[in-house]
Amino acid sequence: MLRDGSPYFVKGAVVIGGEELLDELKKSGGNSARTSAQMLEALQKRGLTGFVGLPVGKARMGFDYNDPLQKAKLEERIRETVTRYKDHPALLLWAIGNEPNIGSTREQARQSYAWIEKAAKLVKSIDGRHPVITVIGDGEMRQFLPDLNELCPSLDALGLNAYHSVFFLKEEVKERGWTGPYLITEFGPRGHWQVAKTAWGMPIEDSSTEKAAHYKEAYESVVGNNKQCLGSYVFLWYGKHHEKTHTWYNMFLTDGSRTGAVDMMEQLWTGRRPSNVAPEILALQVEDRFHPPLLKAGAVVLCKVAARDGDGDELKYEWDLRPDVADNQNVGGDKEPGTEPIAGAVVRTKGNEAEIRLPAQPGAYRLFVYVRDGKGGAATANRAIHAK
Repeated sequence: MLRDGSPYFVKGAVVIGGEELLDELKKSGGNSARTSAQMLEALQKRGLTGFVGLPVGKARMGFDYNDPLQKAKLEERIRETVTRYKDHPALLLWAIGNEPNIGSTREQARQSYAWIEKAAKLVKSIDGRHPVITVIGDGEMRQFLPDLNELCPSLDALGLNAYHSVFFLKEEVKERGWTGPYLITEFGPRGHWQVAKTAWGMPIEDSSTEKAAHYKEAYESVVGNNKQCLGSYVFLWYGKHHEKTHTWYNMFLTDGSRTGAVDMMEQLWTGRRPSNVAPEILALQVEDRFHPPLLKAGAVVLCKVAARDGDGDELKYEWDLRPDVADNQNVGGDKEPGTEPIAGAVVRTKGNEAEIRLPAQPGAYRLFVYVRDGKGGAATANRAIHAK
């Protein structure tokens, strides 16, 4: 991909929400953000580019591609956005939709791809200078990529979202016959649908330290040394997104502390070690178990975390207990309500240990620990708990 006549390899991040952490993206070696058109001005101020999404109809949300009125409204929204922002100096490319076919039948997918081809032509009729892509997810790629390849010849490239399946991505693209360029438009930790579950059905989240290792392996597996790949957007830069938990996909804690995933991306993007690295969590136990079985409601349980810091900084530990809503059935990043810490749950803390009182009400809860180095770095881990 060329920008102003020079090769441009994307080192980007998905940014949801405000611009608070864009300076950190620039500082860490990033050059682009996948975000809304309204953020282009903020990106321009920092010398960053913008991957801007355009709307698409989703069958699982009631969109009917046989309805001319629904399609006309969608096309008008695209026309307005492209016309308004096509000359913005921070604009990098347009993406028509994100994972439009979760839960779709093949017929519905083919209908959406036929419309995406029409939308791509519409965008290019207004703006002939910026690439146009669409974005598909793991399941869609395996099932529908041949249909997209057939029905969307006007696309300049493809956006692929891939989490733990990223390690099979190059082979799957080849097997499904996509020969054009592509961007990795989302990658990150193992997804909540890709991990083991507790006996009561809650997904088991990796620690921030385990996630950082996954980011490295994913990036090096697909983005590095891959001529078909134009770059990538790591998920998720902004730190206040709740999806199954408030820590699963966020690379920063809600107070802006950097986790190991941010450090890892800085190393991958720049080749240098950050001046201060985040702590690492080695183990988390509840009642001397890594994944405790049923616990008694109302009981006080002993929790311990083992952590270390690569810079030798003194570590501080914080704990909280929250209702566990990680079995929420929403998909595709659909909005989910967050949870707040349960007041009075933390009875006592000493060093790397804490005594936590479980609620008297039986149910599913999740224990969180946050380890901070006092210099902006942090690590986090959690354990699902079932009180009976």
